[in-house]
Amino acid sequence: MALPVLNTLPKYEVNIPSMAKNVKFRPYLVKEEKVLLLAMESKDPQQILQSIYDTVVACITDEFDSKKLTTFDLEYLFLKIRSKSVGERAPLVFTCKSCEHQNEVTFEIDDVEIKVDSKPGAKIKLTDEIALKMKWPTYQEMIRDATSESQTDMAFSMIAKCIEAIQTEEENFIIKDQPAEEILAFLESLTADQYKMLTEYVEAMPQLKHEVEFDCQKCGEHNNYNLQGINDFF
Repeated sequence: MALPVLNTLPKYEVNIPSMAKNVKFRPYLVKEEKVLLLAMESKDPQQILQSIYDTVVACITDEFDSKKLTTFDLEYLFLKIRSKSVGERAPLVFTCKSCEHQNEVTFEIDDVEIKVDSKPGAKIKLTDEIALKMKWPTYQEMIRDATSESQTDMAFSMIAKCIEAIQTEEENFIIKDQPAEEILAFLESLTADQYKMLTEYVEAMPQLKHEVEFDCQKCGEHNNYNLQGINDFF
């Protein structure tokens, strides 16, 4: 007689931000937590990103196209899945900005939401002849290119991932079909004002954000901290 199988039924529902689609999910299990812990211990950025992706895909029980998940989709989904797996209240340690005392502050993970005000497909006009069709980068793209590169290289890489096509009056150049060195050369040929338009698009993308307020346990000073991105929440 086979042993019983536990925790196979979905219990919760979450909205995928970029798709505006509700899906059911289950908490992650010991086997998935083990993979996550091993990835964290490895300190390999690519392995960590892949383990988060694999965990989210394994825990969502409804049909959906996982390859279309954006970076902020994965961050949001993983946060929600984790809250139902290990607890809906997360303790973090913050340094008081006045006396530098270390304060443990607990916040409700379910209070964290993502607002999707902008939409992919926007066009940025660089000149009268050249425009860029923009998109949101997928998590799969981030996994493929995960490295320990410099902040400058990472910024260039992120901007390149946000460009879907370079358009002229006669041609439409799909970025994914172009050599990496040509994409880099194109970005390096931009003026400061043109490059700023691209960075503003990246900065305006939906992000995992949450404000935490607390009064210092030592000096009583009121503090505000803005959490941003998956790393800030753990």
